[in-house]
Amino acid sequence: MEVVFGESLSLESSKSVIVIAATAENGAKFVEDKLKELFGTTIPDDIKDFLKDLDYKKIESFSIVAKGSMKEIIIVGAGKKESITRAGVEKLGGYIFDNIKSKEADISVFNNIENNVKFKTAAAYLASGISLKSWTFEKYKTKKNPQKIKSIKCQTQYVKENEEEYKALKAINEGVFLVREMATEPSNFMTPDQMREEAKALKQLGVKVTVLDKKDMEKLGMNALLGVGNGSDKPSYLIAMEYKTDNAKEKIALVGKGLTFDSGGICLKPAHRMSEMKEDMTGAAVVIGTIKAIATQKLKANIVGVIGVVENMISGSAQKPGDVVVSMSKKTIEIDNTDAEGRLVLADALWYAKEKYEPKVIIDFATLTGAIEIALGHEFAGLFSNSDELCEKLIKSADFVGEKLWKFPLHPSYEDDIKSDIADIRNTERVRGAGSITAALFLKHFVDKNAKWAHIDIAAVASDPRNRALSQKGATGFGVRLMNDFIKKYYN
Repeated sequence: MEVVFGESLSLESSKSVIVIAATAENGAKFVEDKLKELFGTTIPDDIKDFLKDLDYKKIESFSIVAKGSMKEIIIVGAGKKESITRAGVEKLGGYIFDNIKSKEADISVFNNIENNVKFKTAAAYLASGISLKSWTFEKYKTKKNPQKIKSIKCQTQYVKENEEEYKALKAINEGVFLVREMATEPSNFMTPDQMREEAKALKQLGVKVTVLDKKDMEKLGMNALLGVGNGSDKPSYLIAMEYKTDNAKEKIALVGKGLTFDSGGICLKPAHRMSEMKEDMTGAAVVIGTIKAIATQKLKANIVGVIGVVENMISGSAQKPGDVVVSMSKKTIEIDNTDAEGRLVLADALWYAKEKYEPKVIIDFATLTGAIEIALGHEFAGLFSNSDELCEKLIKSADFVGEKLWKFPLHPSYEDDIKSDIADIRNTERVRGAGSITAALFLKHFVDKNAKWAHIDIAAVASDPRNRALSQKGATGFGVRLMNDFIKKYYN
């Protein structure tokens, strides 16, 4: 998709769709002026009547014949200028896409938003929102949906600023698309071996990639991670990705859960929605997608990504409830439920990141608990942390890009629920309730006490059963935009 920014834009150049985005302040005059430019000197009476009732908090669309050809017009109400945010403008782009009726569209965008807000890059955000929303996955369909955006042309008086911003947004969006693609692929394709290849592809961007196989992990004592993969005939991996441009920069570790399929093991999941367990590798995909976005932009940062890649299946060699494993940290874990496997994978991945890289900041992403969906629905990801400062920074970035976080307590009173009678710790809580909190407290046992750590439970936001502002039904790519802004703001 070609995206072009220019100070002047000929309406003749748009064969399909003309978008006029306007704030409540001066919006009516802006829309009228653009339509006069389209029609010449007069506006048809029916369009005049339509404009009188236009609500500048909504999106309206209509088709007309102008200057000899059919034009699809979309008028976007951005609302009052004091309520307009960067995230809101990007979402407007997604809503624009939802209103496009043309099958193959050239889009011309005119906006007066940039004249009413503090940022100059509204055009770039609108284009980015259109791009994010337009992503689809049709690889396995014999009949493809012909809806395609051929080009987006945006008028702006800040051409250079928008070009630079969109270049960064395009890199970020490619990271988002990679996550969506990996999470949408069926598990018979997105195997541990394929995830290894996705990580190794980052080498082309200057990222150092290290792959540990079963023998390597056995030597390091990663029995928590390896135990999860015991029932599968697919290999398990621990993969590290290093993006380093300046040793002086504070090192950040991103850690991800990569269950390419989670049957639940011997504690077998119900058949209903089990097909969605191909998405249980999304935490690891977010780490890969984030590093891809950062490396493509060539940010001055020092990032390491560590992912545990495993398949949780049933066989005669599968891990059993009641088993005890010795983790890499030497802490012993009683396996109470084989379907609480993600925290076992993360236990060794987190400890490996601590021992190998000694990061001062650790952030892990995981589709960890069904309980987080009960608590928050599909609106927020759960945030757990040992650092209020880190939480504040993450929430600030989350609000900025529109990927919402909600902080949960990590109170020590919950610790008794994961104490084991025969080992140091058990992998599920003794009593029903607070499942997301006890899962996070389990992970805390494997984090350097001197490091700032945050756990982000994306189980309910990694995929959505509804269309969202910036994504279609299914995988969302949540986390890449959040982490890119966080790293850019505080560690770049």
